[in-house]
Amino acid sequence: MSDGKRLFVFDGMALLFRSFYAMSRLNLTSPDGVPIGAVFGFLKILVKLMKEQKPSHLAVTWDRIEPTFRHEKYKEYKANRSETPPDIIPQIHLIQRLLPLFGVPSVSQAGYEGDDVIGTLACRFANEGEVFIVTSDKDFMQLVNDRIKMVSLKKGDDYEIVGEQHVVDYFGVTPDKVIDVLALTGDKVDNVPGVKGIGDKGASGLVNEFGSLQGIYDNLGKVANKRLKGLLEEGKDNAFLSRELVTICCEVPYDKSIDSELLFSWERFQGNENIKKELNALRMTSVLKSIYGNEAPPPAEPSWPEIIPQKNLDHAGTLFEDSTESPKADLFDKEGERVRNLALWGERKYTLILTKLELERLCERIVNCTGAFAFDTETTGLDIVQDKPIGVSFCFESGTAYYVPAFEGHLSGSDVSAGFAAADFEPEDVWIQLRKAFEKRTAILLAHNLKYDLHMMRNVGVSLGDAPIGCTMVCAWLVDSLGEFGLDALSLRYLDLQKIPTSELIGKGKNVTSMKQVPLAKIYDYACEDVDAVFRLWLKLHERLLKLGLQKLFEELEMPVLRILAEMERNGVHINGDYLAVLAEEIRERLNEIELAICEQAGEKFNIASPKQLGAILFEKLKVQDSIGYKGKMAKTTLGFKTDAGVLEQFSAHPVVALVQEYRELSKLLNTYILKLPQLVKDTTGRIHTQFNQVGTATGRLSSNDPNLQNIPIRTLLGKKVRAAFCAAEESHFLYAADYSQIELRVLAHLSGDEVMCEAFRRGADIHRETAARILNKAPEDVTSEERANAKAVNFGIIYGMGAQRLAKEQKISMGAAKAFIERYFLTYARIREYIDKQRSSAVENGYVSTFLGRIRPIPGLLSSNVMEARLSENIAINSPIQGSAADIMKLGMIRVSQELKAQKLSTRMILQVHDEIVLEGPKDECEAVEKLVKKALEGAVSFAIPLTAEVGHGLNWLEAK
Repeated sequence: MSDGKRLFVFDGMALLFRSFYAMSRLNLTSPDGVPIGAVFGFLKILVKLMKEQKPSHLAVTWDRIEPTFRHEKYKEYKANRSETPPDIIPQIHLIQRLLPLFGVPSVSQAGYEGDDVIGTLACRFANEGEVFIVTSDKDFMQLVNDRIKMVSLKKGDDYEIVGEQHVVDYFGVTPDKVIDVLALTGDKVDNVPGVKGIGDKGASGLVNEFGSLQGIYDNLGKVANKRLKGLLEEGKDNAFLSRELVTICCEVPYDKSIDSELLFSWERFQGNENIKKELNALRMTSVLKSIYGNEAPPPAEPSWPEIIPQKNLDHAGTLFEDSTESPKADLFDKEGERVRNLALWGERKYTLILTKLELERLCERIVNCTGAFAFDTETTGLDIVQDKPIGVSFCFESGTAYYVPAFEGHLSGSDVSAGFAAADFEPEDVWIQLRKAFEKRTAILLAHNLKYDLHMMRNVGVSLGDAPIGCTMVCAWLVDSLGEFGLDALSLRYLDLQKIPTSELIGKGKNVTSMKQVPLAKIYDYACEDVDAVFRLWLKLHERLLKLGLQKLFEELEMPVLRILAEMERNGVHINGDYLAVLAEEIRERLNEIELAICEQAGEKFNIASPKQLGAILFEKLKVQDSIGYKGKMAKTTLGFKTDAGVLEQFSAHPVVALVQEYRELSKLLNTYILKLPQLVKDTTGRIHTQFNQVGTATGRLSSNDPNLQNIPIRTLLGKKVRAAFCAAEESHFLYAADYSQIELRVLAHLSGDEVMCEAFRRGADIHRETAARILNKAPEDVTSEERANAKAVNFGIIYGMGAQRLAKEQKISMGAAKAFIERYFLTYARIREYIDKQRSSAVENGYVSTFLGRIRPIPGLLSSNVMEARLSENIAINSPIQGSAADIMKLGMIRVSQELKAQKLSTRMILQVHDEIVLEGPKDECEAVEKLVKKALEGAVSFAIPLTAEVGHGLNWLEAK
């Protein structure tokens, strides 16, 4: 930025809150009822200053949700802040979405306040031009000088440029002494203590007399006023603490490449078509006129890309990024809002089925339905093996639903107060009728979290049949993999309905009761509304599924996989409890050895599990940082030194730290798996039934819980031993383990079209040795194990954005060697670099990436003004198509395996899926057929430019099979 340039940097939160309170009396809302007063006031001021001041550079800064260094220094910092007004929350989301669309960059940084980001930008740009800080926060007066000014906001749209003389008039001191005045007076809003009893006048007088806070305390004996002197003596620690808290940090980690993103042009701003579209949709006519004069903007709809969820377009990143609610959620918490929004659904007819004739007619409708119908269960609990349904609901058209009770207590007519007579059928009558109807149905059976309902019906002997199925939860995930997938959240988002919460029926937390205890009248209304919502959601989501070209993926991949996962969950896996008991004792002995060794080297006994005690031992007593020559800054919190895994990794060369790392790994292994696995065995089956989550990741990979099998360590000896606990239940059976070999690298080779890598795979070469040989210009047989390890790290690391720094750290080589290795890598595999560049630019242009089969991954952070967030998003743009394609291929392989097992009438069955691996259990005499079948099915899942390779093994347990 050359001399004469003008940067305007806006204090985003201060401006938004100011506008919120200024506009609150007007009760401004958008056409769909969202409050927009704060957004309107924010944009009016923003546009006015852009238009009148014509900045050459522009930025809006935001606070982040994470604690800052000030919170670590003083945990009570900002503790007195009042709760955020509910109506401003959706407006924060809205303005943080609008700004990037309008070409206005938003900036934030984890660990720092927006004030610090402003200070850093101001000090940086002041070297080459003028800076104007738009805020009403007096603390910024400490930054004012001949190059940095404040734009103080007045009543309405008025503002005043604040220079050095204004600061003197306000504080009674020059800008460079403002910090010292603030240190004495403190700040009630931010809970900065200051010195109790000293006000603005007394503080400025002392600073002027003695020159600074330090000068005051250096000359405390010269303070004539005894009372004032006493206050200063008593408040000394708070004074210096407060000075640190109020000092704006001007050294926030800063990437100079952001300078180009701050470039601003009023003409370019006016030419942004998104402005007309979005402001017109919000009916902000006066803001439009201030930008375009009397030119009438054309009617337009909001331009959010449908595949990107609105709540995730938070490019500033930050204030409410951990919120799990839609911005609209807050609008429905008010009394009467639910009633108002029920009207949006129109007339509703919900019917309670209490006679055999009604039940038979309902089942006839299931059989005769030619389109789709929705189905839901109310159950005794969430256990997929042991709980059962107590009623089922159906919906064939929006607004019409039926509930069939199937619990004796509800069928007996005990709910007399609601006017319900006793039913003339028994629970078993319901299941007999539905069993027949589902077997004959041809329509698509819809449900939300269909896999769970499938389990519930199987628990009463009812199959859903072989006709098509549709899960609205999976459908919503395909349409927007970054959204929320609960029925309540989706109903609010797509249908504008605040559903009856489940907690209204059965309570929550420790006070949860069974659905059996809920009156039939409540269950009936709740169940019918649920299934009605499912049917309406399907209409909305299926339309989007078609528009995005995802119907084939949904019908031919995800729905067959859903059935397979349900079967795998029911099959379960056998655990050798006796073996785990022996392994537990072995680990306890090793933990005791490690604890004794650590305490012996520390010279005292202490609690290794206590971060505070461990930090003191490692970094104060043993000074491990000095012994290994660590030159970095030690990370600390208010409780002491940080000792998390990332921190300890930097000191792993020290023997005590290495022991601590081993201690933690073994403790996790013991408590997470070895002791917990036996507790998960079901009494009724004698097996563990993990639950697979089909919508748990944005890439398409499956996840699991109870237990989480994705995280069982497989690189350490003891981690591998845990796998040995998963075994065949009978001596006549084997476990079979099958996994793809280097599937992600093969996907990369195919997608990039890099002929050098493809040719190596076709030859069946060791790709890591081949890579090292080509990069180092050696014969493959001359490549050392260390060189192969470096090549392996880069081969896999490239997919996840590995740079030279990470390679150097992981492989313990110099930065120069790491950089040279990566540069030669891209010279060797030139098409891979082209692929990465193409993926990055395509993702920025479209806002999403796709897998080989067309699965969509939205990446909203690509345009973030937060450099770290943008870079992380770029890495996601590169690895998601690779990881997602590998996940899709695995699912195709599972479908082929399942089909072939049935076609060949084998009794072997799939029981587990972990990453790129599946595990099966079956008779030993099927071994040859199973291994041949599985290998062929996995390797033939897709047709690639290179062969897919699957390795299949067998054994009495998972470790042997592997």
